[in-house]
Amino acid sequence: MNISCKRITWFLFLLASLVVVYTIPNKVSACGGGGSSPDGIALKLRGVNNLAEAIKLKAALQKNEAIKCANISPDKTEICISILCPGAITEEQIIKAIKDAGCDASLPDYLTFKIDNLINGSEGERLRNVLNELPGVTTSAINLDTKEVTINYYKGWIRFARKIIKTLEDNGFKAVVPVDTVTFKTEGMLDVEAHDVRAYLLGVFGVSNSDIDIENNEVKVSFYRGWTTKEKLIKTIEERGNTTVKQDLMVLKTS
Repeated sequence: MNISCKRITWFLFLLASLVVVYTIPNKVSACGGGGSSPDGIALKLRGVNNLAEAIKLKAALQKNEAIKCANISPDKTEICISILCPGAITEEQIIKAIKDAGCDASLPDYLTFKIDNLINGSEGERLRNVLNELPGVTTSAINLDTKEVTINYYKGWIRFARKIIKTLEDNGFKAVVPVDTVTFKTEGMLDVEAHDVRAYLLGVFGVSNSDIDIENNEVKVSFYRGWTTKEKLIKTIEERGNTTVKQDLMVLKTS
């Protein structure tokens, strides 16, 4: 059987492309500076319909000197960008580059909330600038009629929800985000486990405060409504506290 060199080369190229495009790193490592920001950015991806388009987008992005590698998920709904080092390129610049290549992208998660004292367009623009200064946050919409703002955010960069609220307050904006407080009854835990549980709860995006009453086997958690779920809180308590949450004794208080 005679197989031309051209066909073999083409087959190897397609095989290599499949491996490269469909590989997403399990972890990203920091480079230089010792900063806390990651050197990888994960985005939601739209508009990539087939392998050829994925290869084209990957090649277009990697022409940018700040981008080390661009990897697209098998279902073509997510792209992971490894950058030269933290700050080398912003999320907004990457999203623009993806749009320039004929596709679309956004940060992985979004929130919508009201700003009580949002009164005019100039304040709206100032609000947009304040939010966009936060690492991992982009403002996608501001509605002056309903006073609602929608932001996209990347948890790996912003980390703590209360940082968003504090930044707004420090700049004179009053965010209307109700805080729910849930008290979980557990089967008990040791002091060291309680300390661990509280620390990990405060690290859950959306949690504003947590407190543990070891004597009464209670864990109280305050969180911004809609910014996390009770299921995530229960999972954190049970895994870090080596205990079980008695959901039937749970009390919800809303403020």
